[in-house]
Amino acid sequence: MARTMEKLKEDINMNKNIVVDRRGFITAAAALAAAPSVLGGAKRVFKVALIGCGGRGTGAAGDITAAAKHLGCEVKFVACCDFFKEKAVAFAQKFGVPASWTFDGARGYRSVMESDAEIVLLATPPFFRPLHFKAAVAAGKNVFVEKPAATDPRGLRDFLETAKVAKARDLSVLAGTVHRHSNRYLRQLKAFRSGEAIGRPVAGQAYRCGSVIMLHPRKPGMTNAAYLCDNWYFFRAMSGDQVVEQAMHQVDDISYMLDRYPKSAFGLGARVRRPAGIGDVYDCQAIDWDYGDEFHVTMLARQMDGCKNRVGARIVGTEGTIMLGEWIKRYDGKTVPPDEEACRGRLENHFVQEHVDFLNGLLTGRKLFECESVAYSTATAMIGTFACYSGQEVAIDDILVNKASPFYDGYNNTIVPEMFDETEDVPVPTEGVAPVPGVKA
Repeated sequence: MARTMEKLKEDINMNKNIVVDRRGFITAAAALAAAPSVLGGAKRVFKVALIGCGGRGTGAAGDITAAAKHLGCEVKFVACCDFFKEKAVAFAQKFGVPASWTFDGARGYRSVMESDAEIVLLATPPFFRPLHFKAAVAAGKNVFVEKPAATDPRGLRDFLETAKVAKARDLSVLAGTVHRHSNRYLRQLKAFRSGEAIGRPVAGQAYRCGSVIMLHPRKPGMTNAAYLCDNWYFFRAMSGDQVVEQAMHQVDDISYMLDRYPKSAFGLGARVRRPAGIGDVYDCQAIDWDYGDEFHVTMLARQMDGCKNRVGARIVGTEGTIMLGEWIKRYDGKTVPPDEEACRGRLENHFVQEHVDFLNGLLTGRKLFECESVAYSTATAMIGTFACYSGQEVAIDDILVNKASPFYDGYNNTIVPEMFDETEDVPVPTEGVAPVPGVKA
């Protein structure tokens, strides 16, 4: 008779020899995967470091801690860094990081890489992502990279080059495209891809319309670098603008369901109501992505107060419509049941579940590698943004391959400052001025 799951877990944790019949093999394998890795009966402890101790970084730290607990393991934070010392210190005190391994400033990340952390969480403003990812991989760390992967084409290409090194070194990489780990999407995926849900997809629509995000007035004596870090949402070099930084979730949702990426983008945008003299990003954008085969995805993105908000993505098909992560409506009224089997044993909190998948991959050897997906969804958002800036059609190849596009020089478009260091302060981009479509900068 097959052993119960509970008894198997207990025997595994006690390091007992396990003998099972053929019928019990599947149960034993499942128990082994679910039980914590042990050495002399001790729980598996993951040593983790965080770079970027703001709200997203602190949230990710809590998520990976909860994920480890769910797996019967533990997380120990051994190092942390933030550009602002007070944030790094606050995190260290909350998560028990020694003061000697608490760093700040633009170069503090280098010291974090010298720690014995096996996992590094990267949650700084996107400007830093390619640089920090490269350092983490060079140090042999498994990495959680928050989206987006970069804010300009050069950074994105650097990210993809580092991804090759990470793959060669068999490092695990989890990206912040969290909906790929969400049960809400997994319940729909099989029916959508089989055609049962909506038939053949014919068009997609995405929305990221909300209010203006945080603004921190410049403090007396603040360096340019500190001002840019404190208000990174408002600067193209720091955030990549609103579609790259915020709406990338909806962009990624559609590409994930379709399992492909667009060829090019066409769009328009403007700076209409941003506070005068603050930042250089747009506050509204409309984009049309061409996925080929006459399939197009349109997006409305807006950050303005006092307006109706809408966030989500849908795909229209020959037989119905799917609101991704929410509902499926067929024109014939037929009900498409959710795929509960795909979600069996998974947490409904996708922020924790993505880290469960990450850690479980390290425990079992089935490591995650989400570099290409986050990079190409970043590229999708980026070409849409550049199409708005320029008034031209911009192809993914224009930013990744073509060094001399006749229409838009995306390959050489570098909006990120060459140097970013508080001891060698950087200039602040001209504020209150945004790109004008049809006018070459």
